[in-house]
Amino acid sequence: MNDFLSVIWGLDFSKLVQNLNFSPTTLFVGLVLVFLMLYGLSLGRTKALVSLLSIYVALAFDATFPYLEKLYTLLPFNEDTYYTARLTLFLLVYLVVFAILNNSFAKGRFTLKESSIISVGVISLSQIGLLVAVITNIIPDNIIERMPEYLSTYFSSKEALFYWIIIPVIILVFLKKGKKER
Repeated sequence: MNDFLSVIWGLDFSKLVQNLNFSPTTLFVGLVLVFLMLYGLSLGRTKALVSLLSIYVALAFDATFPYLEKLYTLLPFNEDTYYTARLTLFLLVYLVVFAILNNSFAKGRFTLKESSIISVGVISLSQIGLLVAVITNIIPDNIIERMPEYLSTYFSSKEALFYWIIIPVIILVFLKKGKKER
């Protein structure tokens, strides 16, 4: 079973099961994930894809924004406010892009009319994973150290961020393939 769970080289999913306990932190994280999953399902199929695309655009903006270091030197930021400003900028870009795409003609192109609730749930989970991975790669290391190890392992490294970036793309490829076969 451990060999099956550790298919991806470098990530041992058996550690996730071994370190899982019912501490208040784990229960809180589970509650947040259930809330976010319900939120993703309530968004609907089309808005879930628009939101996913908005995360990608905000991530590209965060990676290429050339003026963040200049803002850091001009304004009296300490280390914590630097990360707060960067995270706020990411979330602001995400919300603006989401609002623009949600009200544009492109919204009709992202529809998943024939998708089941399971496929929308999978898209929502991958969207949540991507968003958590992006946020944990933005926040400082001293906050990451306070997270449970089983969460930080699968979200806060650059390798985990890479996997969370490609997982939704792979899921969408298989969803489109299944849609054509019907």
